[in-house]
Amino acid sequence: MNDSPHAFLGQLGTQVLLSRCIAMMAEIGIADLVAERPQTSEELAVACNVNADALMRILRFLAANGVFQADASGAISNTAISELLRRTQGSLRDQVRSSWQDVIWDTYRQLPETLRTGEPAFDKAFGMSFFDYLSAHQDIGARFDASMALMSMPENAVLAAAYPFHGTVVDVAGGHGGLISAILRKHRDVRGVLFDQAQVLQYVAKLLVAEQLDRCSLCAGDFFTSLPADGDVYVLKRVLHDWTDAEAIRILRACRAALHASSRVLVIDAVLRPGNAPDPNKMLDVGIMALTRGRERTAADFQRLFDAAGLKLLRIIPPTAPSAMSIIEGGL
Repeated sequence: MNDSPHAFLGQLGTQVLLSRCIAMMAEIGIADLVAERPQTSEELAVACNVNADALMRILRFLAANGVFQADASGAISNTAISELLRRTQGSLRDQVRSSWQDVIWDTYRQLPETLRTGEPAFDKAFGMSFFDYLSAHQDIGARFDASMALMSMPENAVLAAAYPFHGTVVDVAGGHGGLISAILRKHRDVRGVLFDQAQVLQYVAKLLVAEQLDRCSLCAGDFFTSLPADGDVYVLKRVLHDWTDAEAIRILRACRAALHASSRVLVIDAVLRPGNAPDPNKMLDVGIMALTRGRERTAADFQRLFDAAGLKLLRIIPPTAPSAMSIIEGGL
């Protein structure tokens, strides 16, 4: 912490306001409107059907923080930060826009309930579990899936290069196939199996390029019960952190039942740094606690899970930037 303790606490309110203003500009699409030419706040207000004075004051505040910039005439254009708010590939718009932020803020408003009971704040805020809510609100679910895919995109190639993938690789709960696609691009002798729920897989064929789809089969099922047998590598990327220890053990036992003697299980997840060491995954752990009954885990936690599932924890491969995920390798 570079600031004084007084400054650190005093700036928290500013950061909340900055976050909300960025979210509102992402929601109404300002970054797309000024992508081709700078526009005044009056022009933007007409295009977005909002109040011109209020918009000007918000954009002035954001420009002072490096989000957008204004020229001498007051015309607004993008900066490197606001470029990430456009509706383009690699954008972070869905992660920060108001409609998603509202869900998160309503959840965090109930965080004292989590502190009191240990139960997810989300359940208290919305009367159902996080994943049930995403299923019931498909627009929010689609934005969540899109933001997770965008977050994963830069790290998938790094993860694909960080391990000697071989034979048949089963990507368990692999979503839209970003990781298995990266693995198939990097390792030309690998065949893939993308395993997920049927409603997820119906969107996947059009996302995998034809060459990769020729080397990748799709398999629907429930990872709590059984997985495709005799794969050489079973990958669980950001899966176990969504679940309790008991549920994570069930998933790992389903993996174990599918293994042959030389198969490997790769859990790709955060491994929390010990003690007071700075670690973005410690913030992620509190966020996960608010949303689900899952958790981020230490190396000792993963050892206990593997032991309980009848697996040997063979090694932990540390993260390679930009990924913050470690690779926890296990086998029979």
